[in-house]
Amino acid sequence: MEIITIDGSYGEGGGQIIRTAVSLSAITQKPIKIINIRKNRKNKGLSHQHMACVNAIKKLCNAKVEGLFKGSETMEFYPNKLSPKDFTMDIGTAGSISLVIQSILPVGLFIDKDITINIKGGTNVKNSPTIDYIKYITMDILNKMGYDGQVEIIKRGFYPEGGGEVKLHIKHSKLNKIIDLVELNKNNNVVEGIIFNQNLDAQISKRIRSSATNLIMKHGFIPNIKIENIKGSSSGVGIFLKYGSLGSSMLGEKGLRAEIVGASAVENLLKEINSGMALDKYMGDQIIPFLPFYGGSVGVSKITDHTLSNIFVVEKLLNVKFNVEKYKNNNCNGFLITC
Repeated sequence: MEIITIDGSYGEGGGQIIRTAVSLSAITQKPIKIINIRKNRKNKGLSHQHMACVNAIKKLCNAKVEGLFKGSETMEFYPNKLSPKDFTMDIGTAGSISLVIQSILPVGLFIDKDITINIKGGTNVKNSPTIDYIKYITMDILNKMGYDGQVEIIKRGFYPEGGGEVKLHIKHSKLNKIIDLVELNKNNNVVEGIIFNQNLDAQISKRIRSSATNLIMKHGFIPNIKIENIKGSSSGVGIFLKYGSLGSSMLGEKGLRAEIVGASAVENLLKEINSGMALDKYMGDQIIPFLPFYGGSVGVSKITDHTLSNIFVVEKLLNVKFNVEKYKNNNCNGFLITC
């Protein structure tokens, strides 16, 4: 079969192209060659994080891979028949477990038996979705679409030590439930959330919650935010918020006041709520690989570079075409994506 060449510098030119490309390669059984991997980034080529994603898909389809090493700017992926199995993967750093899960999830649609994948690394790290977002937003939306999967958080891991552990359970399933993913369902006014604090002063958690709840109530919503103070091999703190199908996260960092962490998460969530669209800008790119197998349209608050990169790759590997248009209706202001 002719190999499909994908330009890794397209759009945001990051790991999103790699994750989606290898996942769809395994599904379609089409070999791919990714060139210019992260060409415009400071640290060019593959990192441990990207290699972990490739290795996870490699295990699920017994693929042959060339150019799979740190710093590699060209990689070839030759898939074989899907062979779903349980396995454990250690990213080896505080690399994002969430991004590895993103790679695996589309392949889960085509497995013929139940599997459990144990992944070790970072659960709450900068510049990637928190594991809470994957568990409570990504999986919740996919479950409503008919996907039978679950994320189980065993241990949390923060940068730079990592040490987190998550189990991904996937059962054979098919996307067949028709739900409205265009406009946000505003049937209640409860904002749910969790503040996760590992090894740090419990007062930090209280300050984050106080700041978040005050701002939530100021805008007419009811807060229901739990605190999780735990011990672990790495230290960190943050907050995750959920309103319906929308999510928002904020990690604490040295020099950033706890009150700002809480308020920032709420402000980001309010922006998404005010758009009136069913999906936030982060879920907007995550949903793209599933749309060809689901059909219909989804409404998103914003079209990000990650979304455009995913559309680019999906159109390359599947015989589909996406249409993106501005959406304004019923006080909604966002975009409609149709496959």
